[in-house]
Amino acid sequence: MTDSPLARHARRLDAFVERVGRGAAWLTLALVLLVAGNVLARYLLHTSSVALQELEWHLLAALSLLAASYTLQQNEHVRVDILYQRYPEIVRRWIDGLVPLVIIIPFALFIAWLSLKFTHQAYAIGEVSPDPGGLGYRYLIKAFIPLGFTLIAVQALSMLLATMARIGLDDRSVTWSRKR
Repeated sequence: MTDSPLARHARRLDAFVERVGRGAAWLTLALVLLVAGNVLARYLLHTSSVALQELEWHLLAALSLLAASYTLQQNEHVRVDILYQRYPEIVRRWIDGLVPLVIIIPFALFIAWLSLKFTHQAYAIGEVSPDPGGLGYRYLIKAFIPLGFTLIAVQALSMLLATMARIGLDDRSVTWSRKR
């Protein structure tokens, strides 16, 4: 990537998403320890906790939603590579630019926007687990939905800026004029 303003912005967004992704990776350790602790408690101590079992899926949901943007950044997402790799470089660049702009960013922001109401509703009614002994504050886990999809949009924006920088669409090569 060149050292254009677009490339610098893309690197900053990438660094932010990478920090979030690496932080989310620690949730994997917490989840493994929690599941192991729940299993040991159930089979060795013959006891279990509904709240701790619910915490397992809460951690898994948070991990999935936070790590999705990092997965996109690391190019580990699902894509039809068998077709993509056969295209000429210019076609791949257009795909790299148009997919974030036309598909990923609009859909991610739309889902984030829709889920804000869902999250706010859980907060407004004080939603708790329907199971006795379950976790309260259900809005906290639901808040990961708009957060996760916003992070996906941020990563897609980074991809778009990086592609624009690669094809030379930075502010040094494009002049905007009001005259026609």
